[in-house]
Amino acid sequence: MKAWLERIVQVALLRAGPQDLPGGSAPLIAALLMWWLLVAPMLLLAPEPLPFFDALLTFSIQLALIHLVLLVNRRPQRFAQSAQALFGTGALIGLLNLPLWLAPGPPIPAPLVLLALTGLCWSLAVDGHVWRHSLELPYAGGLAVAVLVFLLQIVTLQAIGLGA
Repeated sequence: MKAWLERIVQVALLRAGPQDLPGGSAPLIAALLMWWLLVAPMLLLAPEPLPFFDALLTFSIQLALIHLVLLVNRRPQRFAQSAQALFGTGALIGLLNLPLWLAPGPPIPAPLVLLALTGLCWSLAVDGHVWRHSLELPYAGGLAVAVLVFLLQIVTLQAIGLGA
């Protein structure tokens, strides 16, 4: 487990790719659980707690989009490693934004806004890195896929009335 976590950190630092993660369902489940452990404080402790259904839907949309992008690009066999990388690094980077999610309502202090922007930019950079390796694209192509997936998540959540 320690070696796997170290590898997730390496992916988040752009020093490894999803292909460096183990295949199989156990590591994928570990990454998904890591993501849920990050979401749990939002469900329980946030000033305006996130409803469980909203978190479950966000989770499902992310999984579906990963599968869809890989399927469209004829690389469905990379699902376990790509999802591990995206959810595992997402959870690590999300730790950065935990103070923002747990902060009392507006106005949000400037340092927390800066933290949120840093987290978003780093998350997109890491996701672009993962997609680059998963789809065998140049970094700019991976970054474009990351931004597109991010926008699709937002649009989907807003279309069903859950987005801000």
